[in-house]
Amino acid sequence: MRRSVRVTRVVTVRAPGAGAEQNMASDAVPGRYLLSHRDPRPERADQLAEVRKVYGYRLDHGFPVASELREDDQPAVRWQLRSLEVQQRMRLNLRVLRQRGRWNFVNDLPPLAPVKLAAMIRSGDVPGLVDYFMPLPGGVTGGREKTIADLRDVFALYSPPPAADEFETDEYFAELFVAGPDPTRLRRMTAVPAKFPLTDAHLGGESLAGAVAAGRIYWADYEAMAALDNGSHPQFPKFMYAPMAALAVPRDGGPLRPIAIQCGQDPAGRTIYTPADGYSWKLAKNCVLAAHNTYHEVLTHLGFTHLISEPILIAAVRHLAVNHPVMVLLRRHFEGTASINKLAVDLLIQPGRAVEYLIGSGLESTHRFLGERRAAFSFTGNYLPARIAEAGLADPRALGHHPYRDDGLLVWTAIRDWVSDFVTAFYREPDVLSDHELQGWAAEVAAADGGQIRDFGATPGQIGSRADLIEILTMIIWTAGPQHAAVNFPQKDHLAFLAANPLAGYTPEPRGHGHTEADWLDNLPPLDVAVQQFCVMTFLGSVRHTRLGDYRSDFTGTPAATAHGRFRDALAATETEIAGRNRRRAQPYEYLRPSLIPNSTNI
Repeated sequence: MRRSVRVTRVVTVRAPGAGAEQNMASDAVPGRYLLSHRDPRPERADQLAEVRKVYGYRLDHGFPVASELREDDQPAVRWQLRSLEVQQRMRLNLRVLRQRGRWNFVNDLPPLAPVKLAAMIRSGDVPGLVDYFMPLPGGVTGGREKTIADLRDVFALYSPPPAADEFETDEYFAELFVAGPDPTRLRRMTAVPAKFPLTDAHLGGESLAGAVAAGRIYWADYEAMAALDNGSHPQFPKFMYAPMAALAVPRDGGPLRPIAIQCGQDPAGRTIYTPADGYSWKLAKNCVLAAHNTYHEVLTHLGFTHLISEPILIAAVRHLAVNHPVMVLLRRHFEGTASINKLAVDLLIQPGRAVEYLIGSGLESTHRFLGERRAAFSFTGNYLPARIAEAGLADPRALGHHPYRDDGLLVWTAIRDWVSDFVTAFYREPDVLSDHELQGWAAEVAAADGGQIRDFGATPGQIGSRADLIEILTMIIWTAGPQHAAVNFPQKDHLAFLAANPLAGYTPEPRGHGHTEADWLDNLPPLDVAVQQFCVMTFLGSVRHTRLGDYRSDFTGTPAATAHGRFRDALAATETEIAGRNRRRAQPYEYLRPSLIPNSTNI
């Protein structure tokens, strides 16, 4: 049964439609941003009362999202034009594949008259446009035999990404854990787990205990994936795995290298594979990639960015008046979030749609997994410095190469300094607890019938000090912009080429040794999945809209004006620092360059 808190949307907090952009640029009233306890005008309370009548939560998916969107919540015109440009090229790519006659898909490309396409564009029918531009192939007629060359040929009108040339190397596999689409899964190993009985032999005869003590052994454990049921393709069974992978920093330093993989949680009857095991090792890497990439799409990307930001937005527009300085700050970081989330929740993660087509797990267990894990997500526990320290990754002397960590901390610090200046400009210490709108927002974000965000602040559901408010706002901006950028935009470069990063296996986990190239290829998803994965990941990684730190004239003439200028300067200095780092790196890491980070989660 649906439970809802009835809410209304604030006029000025809009998804970035054309009209919304104009209003958001002009509705800022310099010098008139007031905290709630300093603004006794009745119209302020009236405005919030009207908001709460309309803008509400949906909880029937197992996590809170907006109950409905208004017309002006549609994406901005600039976003729509870029989206159409990207999708049209992908559609042409599909047509070329069909015209070449290499593969015949079970489902036809849906025909569409130009007048109908124009009508969908005018009405903002995003689901209809996605169906047209990214149709599901539904299988390949004549079998699923494939070669790596076939998978490269999916890029008919595109140049394959560099991953297509590097993906079979262990160096590429290791780089994914520190600079790939999900660089959040790695942890320092502090003791050899009984369930993963590594020995000195797995480290080439070197003392494993000594390497662990020196902080040179790291691992990724996908135990959580055991909760997922196997999925199914229209033509074939699929498999999800719960593997573990160990990586080591060489004794003489340098980047991580993988040393061992076990494809399940129980060591009984299982082999620990090493790079010496040929195609058996490559099959083991596939098991890790399927688990890693499904975790990424379901949790790290959707669950821990999109679905964390949206309920914070809903509670904000319900409790923070349009002239509240925190609302003025955050609205730029919420542009487009409710709109893109509606597309994801109502279309992409539904039965028979793109996500179910790609991932290795069954959709019912995936929905349950998403709801439970998103509810368990700790807001304060995922402050970037705390998360890195808790995973044992903070010491660059032990783990020298971790681009996401290093660039992320630069960006986090720039945001935190800006937010600190902002809060200091508008709040004295006693104002925090006196600001009833701020406290109402925090309470609803944490509430079981509201945002359901765990550990929202030092005292969940309450903001007790300026320091607490600074950390909360830093985390919101980080999640909406940089963190989402770091886990979204690499998809085009890494996940669009299926062989580099499958999201499912099509054979059971490997047992024993002596596997062949045919075994490895059979484990990879079929060609129709490669086509769909190319379309989805290319689209998601190609649409950038807005830029971190762009508040237009919102703070001109306000107490935060000078601080905003310092923030822009800090972002420019961060950009320069990252550019210098990239010149020294074997592979540049572009995803946390401030110039490439949107302000909000809008794709």
